[in-house]
Amino acid sequence: MKQRGVTLMELLVVLAIAAILVAIAIPGYAFLVSSGRLTATTNDMLLALHLARSEAIKRGMRVTVCKSGNPSAAFPACDPAADWHQGWLVFVDEGVRGQIDGGDTILQIQGDLSNGVSITTGANYRRYVSYMPMGTSQGSSGLHNDTFQVCVSGMRRDIIVNTTGRPRLGSGRC
Repeated sequence: MKQRGVTLMELLVVLAIAAILVAIAIPGYAFLVSSGRLTATTNDMLLALHLARSEAIKRGMRVTVCKSGNPSAAFPACDPAADWHQGWLVFVDEGVRGQIDGGDTILQIQGDLSNGVSITTGANYRRYVSYMPMGTSQGSSGLHNDTFQVCVSGMRRDIIVNTTGRPRLGSGRC
């Protein structure tokens, strides 16, 4: 009667091949995770800008996207000292521009994205971006256009808002 099974040498060869394949696959997987995080964050920001623009046109009122250091608080507020990756709020801005007042309606809350994500912008959108009833944008410095730069692991996507308020995508390196 013949015995069936694998020898220790065969088992070690299979384990060595598996280790080599895993070592090759891990850097590719890390790239996929970073790329997915970059895409998701860019899409979240782009969605917030499109929402603000469409709601401003639909409601005939100013709608603002502002950064917030406490978006998950019971009463979230805009925070000029916060970073964009900490979260943002989209709200109907009936009172003081760039601040949530008593009569303002919050439309969307985006929570903290700080797991390796960086979102920077120029001086115009440093605090907030508002959309007017005609769909045009206006930043905290009063100008109409600026760029959001979303960075993850050295990869960058730009959200470029033109003078008519329309966002478009670009790319680069951080």
